Parts: sequence; C-alpha cells; structure tokens
Amino acid sequence: MGNNFLQIEPGRERSNRWRNFFATFVILSVILAVGLFSSDFSENFFLHGDKFLKNTFPVSVERDAQASVGGDVLVLPKRNFSPVLTGELISPDQFTAGSVFVKDLETKTTLYKKNPYEIRPIASITKLMSALVILERNPDWVSSTQVVVDDIPDTHMYAGDTYTFDELWLAALVGSSNKAILTLSDAVGWPREAFVERMNQKAMELGMNNSRFVDPTGLDAGNVSTASDVVLLLEEALRNEKIKQATLTKEHNLYSNERKQTHHMWSTDWLLLGWIPNHLTGILGGKTGYIPDSGYNFVMQTVDDDGHVIDVIVLGANIHEARFTEARDVAQSIFENYTWPE
Repeated sequence: MGNNFLQIEPGRERSNRWRNFFATFVILSVILAVGLFSSDFSENFFLHGDKFLKNTFPVSVERDAQASVGGDVLVLPKRNFSPVLTGELISPDQFTAGSVFVKDLETKTTLYKKNPYEIRPIASITKLMSALVILERNPDWVSSTQVVVDDIPDTHMYAGDTYTFDELWLAALVGSSNKAILTLSDAVGWPREAFVERMNQKAMELGMNNSRFVDPTGLDAGNVSTASDVVLLLEEALRNEKIKQATLTKEHNLYSNERKQTHHMWSTDWLLLGWIPNHLTGILGGKTGYIPDSGYNFVMQTVDDDGHVIDVIVLGANIHEARFTEARDVAQSIFENYTWPE
C-alpha cells in the first residue's frame, strides 16, 4: 500500500499506538459516514494509501480575501445573477387581466405578479399541452387524415377535408384551429379519454399542480390552470423547436383537395404580426386563447436587446386587444425597470 497508513515507528509507547489506532479509526468512520467510500474512492485509497489521503484532505488551503473560509475548506461566495429591480413597475391596477405573471427564463426569478395562483379557464392555451402530447406519439408528418366531424366552432376547416399532419399542426398553432388539434389528437392512436389522461399526467410531470385538462381544444371551461402553472407549460412547449416555429409562423395557406379551394390564415398573435404597436426587440413564441368563461388570454416569450428572455402570462383580459397591449406594457415595464447583473 505504499507507506503503511497504520505503521507505528519502533520504540513508540503502547499508549501512543492506541492513540494512533483510535485516530485512524475515527478518520475512517468519518469517511464512511459522509459517503466517500464509493468504488472510485475505495480503489484509490487501497492502491495509493496515505498519498491519496493527503490529496483528498489537504493540510492547508489557499486563502482568498474574497472568500468565506470555514476551517480548512474554502467556500467561494455565491454570485447573484437574478435581475434587480431599479425602478417602479406599472401598477397591477392598470391591467384588466385577472392574472398577470412574468418570470425571467434563465434565473426563474419572478419579476411581476397579479393573482398568479388564481385558477382560471385557459381556453386555447390548452393547445400547447395537446401539442406536447402529440409530439410524444412521434407522428408521421407527411401522412394525411380527414378532419373530424365534431360540431365545434372553427373558421379554418371543414369536416371530411383531407390534410397532412403537418398542415393540421400549423392550422392548430398558427390559426388556433379547434378541428385541427382535435383531428391530430384522434390521429395519433389513442382514444380521446387516454389522450386527455396523458395531458393531465404531463401537467403533473411539469409541476402544474393546479391545472386540469378535460379536452384537447380548450373549448371546455373545465380546462383550468393558474398563471404560475401556465408559465411552466409555455417554457416546456417553446423548448421544442417544432412548437416554437409554428407559433412564430405569421401566416399559412391551406388547400382543400375536396373543395378545390385555398384558405389563408393569419397568426392569432397580433404582437407577432405587428398589428399591436410595440417596441419589443423580439417575440420568441406565443399562444392566444379565448372562450367567454376565460376572457382573453395570451402567453409569450420575449427578449430585449441584451438577450434577456422573459415569460409573460396574461389571463382574463376584458377585450381582444387588451391581452396584447397588457402583455406588451408589462414586458416593456420589466425591461425598463430591471437590471440584469453582468
């Protein structure tokens, strides 16, 4: 074992031998207690003996004037990279939305909140969860299927028309087509009950503990969540490039072979289209939602000139345009009044 860790020099008193043995026993007991006796540690310990111990438990540690030192262990201070509020934010009373929530994407710091835990219907924001579950089924995007015959509101497609999965995907996330998302959810091979069950399982996996889904479209007011939960859904959805690119598509044309007609759809995101004046550096993805029970909902990621990304959740605005203007105003207020440490 190289130098014998337990070796006692000749001539030592018996009492010293016992002291050394006891000290060795204590050291080994501490090592075992803190869980260092992994396979890697054991191998190095028994092959290299006291040389390994000296390297593992140094006698002295270099001191640093900027560090906090406890015993012989150097503990470097933690740097705070969270945004720091340096000005006054817009008052929550200025917003018609029932819930507003803003979070810094990188540090997960809450930057703004108004009723973030209030449970509300989320309408077509639901489609982001449906999209995540569809992607788990790994569909063949060039395959075709017929639009469902369900009697549900839709301005983009007719029952029985045939489209590829990719065309349906864009219709669902660009134009927020209810029939498109329902057709896709039916086409991936699960009964609707199983599909919705998976939506709820996914919500729990994401930590959306105050959310509940009852259908893939969001038309049912039973699809409920909170602003603090929805931000988790938004982040997970926009991590997927296929969802992100669809939400950044400004317009799309659908061609019906059955009716020999082309149908044009605009994105429902009016900030993305520039139809709501704004000075935001960039929109990185978003989704709208509306039913009478929910009011006007909008979620987005946006970025400033320095690359700082924030998640913005607006639920329950009182008119169509307000969800966009209020998302714009709170985002601009954040970027103007927070400083991100370099």
